[in-house]
Amino acid sequence: MSRTSFRAAAALLAAITLCAIALTAFARPDGDRPRRPARARGGPLGPAADAVHAPSREESTRGEILDTTDVYRGLGTWIDIYDVAWEHPGAYVRKMAARGIRTLYLQTSNYSRGRPFVHPEGAAAFLDAAERHGIRTVAWYLPGFRDIELDLKRSLAAVRFRTPAGNVFDSFAMDIESPEVVRVSARTDRTMRLSERLRRIVGEHYPLGAIIPSPLRMEVDPRYWPRFPYRGLARLYDVILPMTYFTFRVNGGDGAHAYTTGNIDIIRRETGDRSVPIHVIGGIGANREETAGFVRAVRERGIIGASFYTFPLTPRESWEALRLVRPNPVQRPALPVPLPFDGPLGNVPDEETTHPKEVVFRVDGRRGRYRVSYEAFDLDRGEVSILVNWTRVGVAEPTLGHVWGDPRTVAIPRRVLHPKGVNYISFVAQGQDPDWSTWGVRAVRLVRPGRSRSTAASTDPRAA
Repeated sequence: MSRTSFRAAAALLAAITLCAIALTAFARPDGDRPRRPARARGGPLGPAADAVHAPSREESTRGEILDTTDVYRGLGTWIDIYDVAWEHPGAYVRKMAARGIRTLYLQTSNYSRGRPFVHPEGAAAFLDAAERHGIRTVAWYLPGFRDIELDLKRSLAAVRFRTPAGNVFDSFAMDIESPEVVRVSARTDRTMRLSERLRRIVGEHYPLGAIIPSPLRMEVDPRYWPRFPYRGLARLYDVILPMTYFTFRVNGGDGAHAYTTGNIDIIRRETGDRSVPIHVIGGIGANREETAGFVRAVRERGIIGASFYTFPLTPRESWEALRLVRPNPVQRPALPVPLPFDGPLGNVPDEETTHPKEVVFRVDGRRGRYRVSYEAFDLDRGEVSILVNWTRVGVAEPTLGHVWGDPRTVAIPRRVLHPKGVNYISFVAQGQDPDWSTWGVRAVRLVRPGRSRSTAASTDPRAA
């Protein structure tokens, strides 16, 4: 099938799916973090709900998760209750493994369905197949917020679900989007009460994700959900998953890049935390160029993971770019880091280890001849590539042993720099998760040929 015909078919299938979902919801999964309170606010849910048991990580056959964001790191994919994949779970999981999928997000039900699992046997088959292929699993559910006791029971049914083989979901994510409760203040209040009770029951160490509508969409349509509770959700959930369905809003690689970047930046601004863990959900039916723009935005912001919705709707041509989604830890400082920057970044023992794969810097528009100046730590020959606006301009020079080297520079071709807007300078290491290489950079800045590093730090781009 051609790109055009596939995109048309994907758009038609997505439209049919979204129309079905519209009967139950308005849309689809379209510094230091504040500590959670020891006690959550009460609500109409009875005390019996607090007695529901949530399986600990030790009770899973998978083994203990390293941290509560780990399951959301790297490349993911989605299955909803309407997908054709339910007919052959094992075959689809094999395809996911071949595509490099790290986490499968599997819908259990929604508030309008008569039971907590629409496909209970299929869910078990997906979990068992994912276990065999080393793929993590996250259950997700769409609440309506009209009956939050029902929504809580459905959520906990997913948390407690166990296959006959003993496999459980690694995490649970709440799909927070339904406008079923029309009065926004009541909807927000019920969202927070449901979320607080869920967190209290599953405990502090169980991973929870909050799937939220596109922040840009909420800014364009302020009547949909004004004063959305970003900070409250970030306090209760480990990861925020914005529905960034750019193919419904923009076209082309630049459009996908801008839409994805905008959603990430709004979440960081509204939570007041540039390092808030984010896993972006993109799509739907994006072509190669749009996928590349999406992935560039994800890498430039250094977020912990990303995915396309859904697996059957993701074109074959998109997977090559999606494989570049990194399983990042939570990074401090968050990317991109403005230049000049003197501190160490990378995977430097006892100094800084939150950027083990790549570091991205940003600088405003530049004209003329420039060089990237840096100091490097423990580099082998060819270990770290230097890219400017995702064009490779050189390789960082090796250093002598487990020490910081002398200042080095690499020339930037004039054609690569953007005279207006933002330029991104990246250092990308060879290592892969979980075997990250030891490396680092510091004292990074742009310099004019023949000028000192101290002068370069204050160079005004408008004078270039």
